[in-house]
Amino acid sequence: MRPAALLVSSRGAVLFVRRGFECAQREATVAHVEPMSGLSSVTEVAAELGLTGGMLGAELDLVPAQLYQRLREVFGATALTTGPTWALTDVSPLVLAQRAVKDEEEIEATRSAAVVADAGHQVVLHVTAPGMSELALAAEVEAAMRRTGHEGFQPLRHPGARGAGILLMSGENLTVRGGHGLVVTGAGLSPVMPYGPSRRVLEPGDLVVVDIGSTYAGYTADESRTFVVGQATEEQRALFAVVRATEDAVFEALCPGVAVVDLYATAEAVVAPGASPHFASGSLELPGFVGHGVGLELDEPEGALAPRRGALAGRDGSGGRD
Repeated sequence: MRPAALLVSSRGAVLFVRRGFECAQREATVAHVEPMSGLSSVTEVAAELGLTGGMLGAELDLVPAQLYQRLREVFGATALTTGPTWALTDVSPLVLAQRAVKDEEEIEATRSAAVVADAGHQVVLHVTAPGMSELALAAEVEAAMRRTGHEGFQPLRHPGARGAGILLMSGENLTVRGGHGLVVTGAGLSPVMPYGPSRRVLEPGDLVVVDIGSTYAGYTADESRTFVVGQATEEQRALFAVVRATEDAVFEALCPGVAVVDLYATAEAVVAPGASPHFASGSLELPGFVGHGVGLELDEPEGALAPRRGALAGRDGSGGRD
């Protein structure tokens, strides 16, 4: 993503781009594109347009503290001793709300990203075997994804998160939450990347969770599936049955305008009884959500199906699924 700024006035819009200027000129949907050597170049053009103050919008959930301070210095009241000033405003909610509603082209790109994730899961069925390491299996999965068009990165909004494309874990690593995320993450290879596949060797009877985040044409899909090395036990089948019933119940209840808290309650109602005789009532629990939005980032912040208030927005803004 290119560092950029957008200046909008009654005389039109100007896009400032620090790197990849030629590409930005070809791709931009505004007519006026300017090179940006620094924030001062934005203020110079603003002055030429007669702008000495107004609304200065930034995605403040992502802006580093140093850049925030610089914005205040260049555009704030301390930089403008006379006349109107700039009001620094958080536009993250506006941006995320707009992204929650997808057009047909975005939906098609998301479907293509899901095809990429499917390719990764499909190869697991053919190559998984005892004696294989989690890392080796992850390499097979990622190779299949790349051949299908995976763009090789996992866009995540959280500043502390690192995305490598897939999370893969097995055996005792199924209980590890080593990094960013509410779900199990696997052990990873080092403290620098404390989640994802490790060098653990698969054993007969292991459950293997493969959680794939794929990207195609800039849009994401996220598919998590659980496999068994060899034949599944009755206990494993019982656990699968609960998960499948929970998913079916949520999909059945999913419709425009439904409150996400109600969807979560639907899932809890299926999980709470357990699965006798293998899992007693109350022994199974949800991880804090039962789904999330996808789009330009893997976890769209406005699309989590969690035990909080809110409703699903549709393509017309009234409700729907992401």
